[in-house]
Amino acid sequence: MRPSDIFQRIYRQDNACEHGTRSTNTARIGHDMVKNARMIGALGVAAGFLLVHAAQSAIDTADAVGIWLFDDGSGNTAVDMSGRGNDGTLVNAGWTDDAPFGMAVELNGSNACVETGEKLLDDLSDFTITAWVKPVAMTGGRIGLVGQNDSPEFGFIDTGTITLWTPNGAASISYEHAQEEWHFVAAVASPDKTAAYVDTDEATTAGSANRGSSDFTVNIGGCGIWDATGNWFSGLMDDVSIWHVALEPADLEFIMSQGLAVTLGLTPVEPRDKVATMWADIKRLQ
Repeated sequence: MRPSDIFQRIYRQDNACEHGTRSTNTARIGHDMVKNARMIGALGVAAGFLLVHAAQSAIDTADAVGIWLFDDGSGNTAVDMSGRGNDGTLVNAGWTDDAPFGMAVELNGSNACVETGEKLLDDLSDFTITAWVKPVAMTGGRIGLVGQNDSPEFGFIDTGTITLWTPNGAASISYEHAQEEWHFVAAVASPDKTAAYVDTDEATTAGSANRGSSDFTVNIGGCGIWDATGNWFSGLMDDVSIWHVALEPADLEFIMSQGLAVTLGLTPVEPRDKVATMWADIKRLQ
């Protein structure tokens, strides 16, 4: 039954009551109206799930080289969900359920980080870095988020500025948020542009075809990002990713709003089942 048919059916029932043809009693009308409302609600939710999956398919997850959900919750390993095997090792870091999605990693700002041990940002023309961050008691400058020293580096150049630096181009954007708030940050590089993002705000400069290389490996939250060592971030981080493609702003907004687990298709197994159940419910309610 189409939504227009539902409303016509409600109208006919109300009109019959208004003209005294009460062969259908009030209880029956009320039951039908509740049933119709449930059908409309189910249609809306099902359509929402379908739209999410349509948007999800626009991002090719094969371009990801590191995706750390930080939902592990115990131990010292942050599993790389990209399928590339680039698991992270927690160094003096902990787990917390204070997170925009699932769980997050907690970094103390003095000697904690996540080490990948891999050179994931070497000799690239295109790449994307994304993360959720919640600074806590963050002070000073050259605070690292994600990067490979002397190759692409991304983080707080000072407490009020997020910067993507590469040997061939950089971009900075103001970070005008109170500490102890969660915000989405990203860095995108291509031959056409160098860009830094805070939530949906963007700062862009010229691009480059070569973003350099180094002898260092990628770290998260410290252990050397702007420099060979140090650059400690104080706070929480969640849903960190590295891609060997320059994602579009719409892709970043999807990752920001839905999370990396949905982007990877890890959580939609349940929603896909729910969509099927919803359509069954809709047919049953007709």
